Amino acid sequence: MITLSRSHLKRLRRVFSRALGSSRTAQVPVQFCVSAGQLSIAVQDHEVAATYCLPMDAPERSFAVPLELFKRCEGTKDEPVTLELADGQVLARWTDAGIPQVAPFELLEPTDLPPLPPRMVVSGADFLAAMQAACETTDPESVRYALGCVQLRGSDGHIAATDGRQLLIQRGFAFPWDDALLVPASRVFGCKEVASGEPVAIGRVDDWVAITAGPWTIQLKVQKDARFPQVDDHVPAAGSATAVVRLDAGDAAFLGDALNRLPCSDSHNQPITLDLNGQVILRSRGSDGTPTTELVLTGSRLEGEPLKVCTNRRFLARAVKLGFQAIELRSQEAPVCCRDAHRTYVWALLGKESILKPDENAVRIESPGPSPSKPR
Repeated sequence: MITLSRSHLKRLRRVFSRALGSSRTAQVPVQFCVSAGQLSIAVQDHEVAATYCLPMDAPERSFAVPLELFKRCEGTKDEPVTLELADGQVLARWTDAGIPQVAPFELLEPTDLPPLPPRMVVSGADFLAAMQAACETTDPESVRYALGCVQLRGSDGHIAATDGRQLLIQRGFAFPWDDALLVPASRVFGCKEVASGEPVAIGRVDDWVAITAGPWTIQLKVQKDARFPQVDDHVPAAGSATAVVRLDAGDAAFLGDALNRLPCSDSHNQPITLDLNGQVILRSRGSDGTPTTELVLTGSRLEGEPLKVCTNRRFLARAVKLGFQAIELRSQEAPVCCRDAHRTYVWALLGKESILKPDENAVRIESPGPSPSKPR
């Protein structure tokens, strides 16, 4: 008999569902294996496998049940759920609001999980957060290039990802291989249950990359035949900017809160004009006759030449969220670049025909500025 809490099952199902992504179904096999005083619980599809391990003193056994069992039995409290094999089925028993519950589930055919690497290396600080950020930069619908993948470069320790409009390169990681591997992006790295796991190590065996984080093991299948663009060719040279916005910390917080509230005339491109001419001003207008709105970043400053550009506000908001303090611009058409010691973020501007001109009737909102005592 195996005993887990209802809240434990809820957390496990959340991670497994994130790992499986679009392939998630109620009948996905969840494999239980008790061996050598340890219980492992795992799911797998053709690209991703996720395994959770915990100590358990129980007779050795192995079986698979549908993921539906977790959804049926889970809860927010630590009430126990017992699983026992009986007559070719698994009987789940638990208590809901004091009322005993019993549910039978059919046994499913288990699958062979990917092997574990014989050698793992510590990947470096913030690896899981870096993987989450990289996965958020991908495009799973891309056809020409494998933009739904993340590139792990053993030669220089870089993690690279792009969706064709934005590019994120993160540096400072250790991989036990020399080539550049492509692995599928997965939402599992955004799960707090996995992100809080320590220590984090990485390894490779056959066509699988394995990442361990505390009790979790996430395995991603290497996409050997996939093509990936030469992302380094799209990073502007350092020092080539003609205009640089030095973003004040207070302005960054103000901007992160205000950007999505501004009127928008195009829900797809979400355009916003960045006007750099003595002041740092963001300008937008709705499509329903609403007046132009201007945000004036009073604590930020421009270094270099005056410039007006139009950008998708999602990318600007992401640069702010990632914590970049400088925004480099070169022209009204060249890509924007933000960089620090460990990361480079690049995105494409919208056409210059979308740039909004100053409007004397605009609604003008000033940021609090660098002084915390200045009223908003």
